[in-house]
Amino acid sequence: MRALAMPGVLPWLQDWAWCAAFVAVVLRLRGWHHGARGGLDYLGGLVFWLLSFAFLVHVHPLAPWGAAIILGSCWWVEGWLYRLLSRRFQVDTAALMALPTAEYLRMTWFYLGVGGVPWASWGLALASSPFFAWARYFGESGLVLLAVSGGCALYALCFSPRRWASALVFGLLLAAVLLPVESPPAQAETLRCLAVQPNVSLEEKHGPWSANSLFDRQNMLTREALERGEKPALILWAETMWPYPAAEEDAEGTLRRLWPQAPDEVEPMAKVVFRQQVMVRTVLAAAPAQAYFLTGAHFYYPVAAEGVGGAPPDYSPRKSEIVLFDADGRLVQHFSKQQLVPFGEALPFGGHFPGAEWLREYAHRNFGLRPDFARSAHGGPLRSAPGLPELGAAVCWENVFAAPFRAQAEGGARAFVVLSNEDWFGQDGMEMQQMVAATRLRAAETGLAMLRVTNTGHTCLVLADGRVDGGLAPGVEGSWGVDLPLRSPQQTDTWYLRGGWRLLPLWACWSGFLVFLAVFFPTRKLLQKARNLSTLDPSSGVG
Repeated sequence: MRALAMPGVLPWLQDWAWCAAFVAVVLRLRGWHHGARGGLDYLGGLVFWLLSFAFLVHVHPLAPWGAAIILGSCWWVEGWLYRLLSRRFQVDTAALMALPTAEYLRMTWFYLGVGGVPWASWGLALASSPFFAWARYFGESGLVLLAVSGGCALYALCFSPRRWASALVFGLLLAAVLLPVESPPAQAETLRCLAVQPNVSLEEKHGPWSANSLFDRQNMLTREALERGEKPALILWAETMWPYPAAEEDAEGTLRRLWPQAPDEVEPMAKVVFRQQVMVRTVLAAAPAQAYFLTGAHFYYPVAAEGVGGAPPDYSPRKSEIVLFDADGRLVQHFSKQQLVPFGEALPFGGHFPGAEWLREYAHRNFGLRPDFARSAHGGPLRSAPGLPELGAAVCWENVFAAPFRAQAEGGARAFVVLSNEDWFGQDGMEMQQMVAATRLRAAETGLAMLRVTNTGHTCLVLADGRVDGGLAPGVEGSWGVDLPLRSPQQTDTWYLRGGWRLLPLWACWSGFLVFLAVFFPTRKLLQKARNLSTLDPSSGVG
């Protein structure tokens, strides 16, 4: 039921599918009430994550199982917290504290050294519900509380109508509906952008196509748009759609990168930089004089040509980066993706564990992914340049994290661009719709417009209130000229940015305190039960 509540799973019932989230909470509580233990919790988590990550089958048939086996343990943590809290509280109250707390831990940190995993949260399930507007106050984490509260209220009203908790959570839901929602101010100033969606499949990109073929497809779409009369200030290509290695303007030394089942690629960094400048100037040749080019690229750093002292040569460190070029082909700014995809771009604990190198080699050889990306010390927003405002930016997986968007909004971003290549996950619609739903949440939280630019879709504009405005449908090759609304200097921060994001962390801290009380200060009823058990006569059972 929880999986069915997610955007895109039941597209023909999308307006009402979110109700399944409340039913899912009720069923979970009924299971706990009837004695469900940790094994059943884990089994439920395994099934849920298999359904939630079903689109990973396009990466590898076993990929959904790998994710589900790991993340299924999160449901075990939910049950463990519930059973500790149930020592002092009734079913609905214990669940009301345990479920959001476990969700916060998963979304923020997880516990296997891979960082947060906020995908398929309770809050994402409410992205298409009437409660969406509440995201401007408390964000996706506030919607997590609403989803759990609604389920607990429904449970209490159905099975414990005299419980005070039902009145409390029902009042919370009612307040969410009746709370006046501030409308974001009209954003008169805009930035003219040209988004290119080449619709290149992974089989083409990683198969017979050369880097030049991929470049030519996108350059052709860009040139055709410019010949139609488009006059963008910013041309955008999607994540990893820059088919060449990117590098610093003054990079010296050697680029050395590893290819699966092929010789290492080795070339002077000076050649890499020269090709970079020439190809960028080609893209911007017919563009307005002050136009910029923004794309996502694998960014490499130089190494020595040979190993030192007879040691094997090093490979160039790399990052997945946002890169901005001017009309002369010069690299103006760049910063790296901060939230790396677990096992696809980075290993747990930074790869500092036995067998990490073997795991990297295995992933690279079988999946074409090498999880050895680094990240820079800071990420975004892009600083203002002549004719270009401060822009926040995110790459693919970062789209589902609230923290990078919040940090860049607080750092002065006036709008966001999200660069993504989701052909890894097929074009069945579920993953793409959930990505768009996450972008809508980020827009509502920050009060800033967001332009999604993708390889295969969905390329679209998400306004500051979360509404999707135009774009290119998934599976369509083309380009799209769009005016990206910019935040005005007079615009105030949303309630979420002013502190509403702290609601779920504070809730988790309060739950932790209650767990402490439940463990070390059991209730009088439990103490009395323990005394009675200790005075039983073992032969007769009579105290």
